Amino acid sequence: MGKSPSVGVLHEDDCDEVKFFEKPRKNLQSDDENVDGRPGWLPDGWIMEVYCDDDGTIYRYYICPLSGTTFTTKSEVLDYLFSEMDQCFLESKNHAVGSNLTRTHEWLPKGWLVEIRAGGDNMDKMYKFYVYPPNRVRLFSKDDVLIYIKEMKISGFDTDGQCNTNTQENILAILEFNPEGLPQGWVKEVVFRKTNTGKIRRDRHYTDPIKNYVFHTKRSAALYVETGKVTIRAFVQKTSVHEMYSFEKFTHLHESLWKRLELGGTNQLRTRLSKLRKLSLKEEILSDEQGSTSAEDCNSDNSDTAHGAGQNKVSHLASTTVKRPRGRPPKQGNARK
Repeated sequence: MGKSPSVGVLHEDDCDEVKFFEKPRKNLQSDDENVDGRPGWLPDGWIMEVYCDDDGTIYRYYICPLSGTTFTTKSEVLDYLFSEMDQCFLESKNHAVGSNLTRTHEWLPKGWLVEIRAGGDNMDKMYKFYVYPPNRVRLFSKDDVLIYIKEMKISGFDTDGQCNTNTQENILAILEFNPEGLPQGWVKEVVFRKTNTGKIRRDRHYTDPIKNYVFHTKRSAALYVETGKVTIRAFVQKTSVHEMYSFEKFTHLHESLWKRLELGGTNQLRTRLSKLRKLSLKEEILSDEQGSTSAEDCNSDNSDTAHGAGQNKVSHLASTTVKRPRGRPPKQGNARK
């Protein structure tokens, strides 16, 4: 039979001894710090959250007040501080104030988007609208938006028939300011393009307000914010969104946007160009045929003249040609006999 575990009864005098051994165990679990106490190495303004699991395990989370990034260890916090990423957030926040596009749209409530459309008699202008997708509201000016927010009244607008808002054919871009998950000042731009098959393609661009880097995904933009690493597909536009869309109501279409419209009319344009090219090619062929015909006639006349002159020259040569007998000439001795 196996030995049964021994059971002992503690007297009241032994309780102090048990408590004495529990104290250092608590200190070891809290890494020589109080469970709820704030560590001295944590910068001012940072948030520390402490959670205790059912098994007694203590979890600490350190949150940056600027970026909202959460860390779980002291080394992660110090690495983040030494990488000066907080400075990047401060620059981004300060630059947002100086950015024309962001500053001029600070009044726009959360959830509203800016819609850019092409218009004009020759599609040489671009129009700006303010859109609230949940209620399918589209307004034409800042005053109209403020009236709608205050009175829930939709103001009518008139573009004199210069811009059609009942189709997606002329949408150039949709802008969202300060997208979720990125610092203040960032702009999300959904670029509308038409493919060769006539379908609409939407490309998402996330623009950094400091260096105007453009990223294709929010994940790559967030990676740049956290680490400063620029992905391979990132690029810098010659004309940033802050410069291109800083206008009210309408303005002349920017030259860099013409390509989006050219793709829109690809099928019609190709048909038209095909007809023109065929007509031009036909005219060119006819012109070549006429030229070749006249050249042949001229060559024919010249050849006849040359042929006649050649015959005369041959006949003249024939009249002056001396015929020689074939074979060996006779010997002189035999000739004397």
